[in-house]
Amino acid sequence: MASGSKQSPYAIRRPRRNGAWLAFALGLFGAVALIGLLLSGDAGNPLSTLFGAGNRGLQAALFQTAPLRTAQGGVDRVYFISTQSQTWVFRGARSISESRADYLHVDLWAIDAATDTVAWRRRLRTYTNEERRDRILPGFEILGVDGTTLWLNVEGPLGVSLADGHTVADPARIEQRNPELAGKLVIEPGYVAFGRNGLQVTLEDASQWRIDATDLKAAPRDTPVSHPEDIAPPANPLPSSTSSFQMRGVSVGNSWLGVLTDKEADTLSHPPVIPGRDPNERPGVMQQFLNENHVPQPLDIPLPQPYRLWQAQVKEVSAAPPGWPKELPDNWGTRSEFSKYKAMPEAPAFLRAGLLREHRDAEVPLWYRNPDSVLVLHVDKLGEAGRLQLSRVSGPNGKVVWRAALPMVSLASVMRGADNLLLWGGEPDQSDRPATRETPWHAKLVRIDVASGTFVALDLTAESFTRSPLADEGPR
Repeated sequence: MASGSKQSPYAIRRPRRNGAWLAFALGLFGAVALIGLLLSGDAGNPLSTLFGAGNRGLQAALFQTAPLRTAQGGVDRVYFISTQSQTWVFRGARSISESRADYLHVDLWAIDAATDTVAWRRRLRTYTNEERRDRILPGFEILGVDGTTLWLNVEGPLGVSLADGHTVADPARIEQRNPELAGKLVIEPGYVAFGRNGLQVTLEDASQWRIDATDLKAAPRDTPVSHPEDIAPPANPLPSSTSSFQMRGVSVGNSWLGVLTDKEADTLSHPPVIPGRDPNERPGVMQQFLNENHVPQPLDIPLPQPYRLWQAQVKEVSAAPPGWPKELPDNWGTRSEFSKYKAMPEAPAFLRAGLLREHRDAEVPLWYRNPDSVLVLHVDKLGEAGRLQLSRVSGPNGKVVWRAALPMVSLASVMRGADNLLLWGGEPDQSDRPATRETPWHAKLVRIDVASGTFVALDLTAESFTRSPLADEGPR
């Protein structure tokens, strides 16, 4: 970069006899060019135009793993970790030679859950040229929160403050606090994890230890912690698709509420029949199998069809084979029997619908009072133009309390608050440019007020071009 500065217009226009001024100009130009090269990528900086700094090549940020919502830092916030590539191509104003620098930035974001705005963005790492090669982007991840410390995996365990993101722990500090671990930590992918006792690390001898966030002291992995209530994992630690947050229905006492297509409801409303079976023939094993499975099945992936909300009566009956003699002992257990299916009269049809739940392992959907209601996640239309919709539907008739048209085509995380929901998903770029394989994907965080259905959306992909990160100040 310094050699390119010899072609500066300052050197050409000034008399040769003023050597001191020329040296000053060359030094000034080189310093400004170097400073410009090290900037984070603000495209509005006029230095690149004045000095021919060239293309800064800042790409959209990619948000890795699931977010984490917590108020343990003193404020209700959502935390994200992102990676962002940047390519600098620098050329002098009158030079045909170019200099290229490739960067990979790793940033931590904190979003205010109350307003859905960026509280801060802090730069954790920057890898340059050879350093950035062969790095697995999903390997940068949020592990979980322990007290007021957020544990990350950034090529090894990294602890940061929930309040402002400054570093409070790293492998060097952990080894300093625990000399018996020095030089033995395995920081490769798969050996740094997070569990019910907080941060977990593995040593070269395969022994596993947990690290207490309060003092960084190590103990065997299963050693209980003093405050297990302060330990929480991300919202949805495993990769999820939209259908992971949709479920068929829920039983409350002797009643069932769920989504069915009209065809499914018609089939379930009639007793199962074996084709070709003589009505006078005694029911056998096949009939028993059909009876046991004549219930609403789990909703793996909603069909591209309309669904409606249905109610049914459910009770537990004997799982004995049909016609089992009453005089014999009944040790067959019980099974659920559904009957009296009835569509909720005021509930409209919903495309690709399911009841919203917090994560794929949740056995019940999100349920709200005043009025008693569930949330239905569906789409407004089929095809690439379709967008997700969220409707709050109340009983007993299925009245729609509100409907929110979400600015996303897929859902990746659901984070519940006292009176709001935070939904993490995304959609393709909505500009007039033709869609291509390189069309940018916009990551969205949507905050919905559960009472009114009003929402605000934060486009973090757009923010990644305009929001400058804070520098990490290291351990304190």
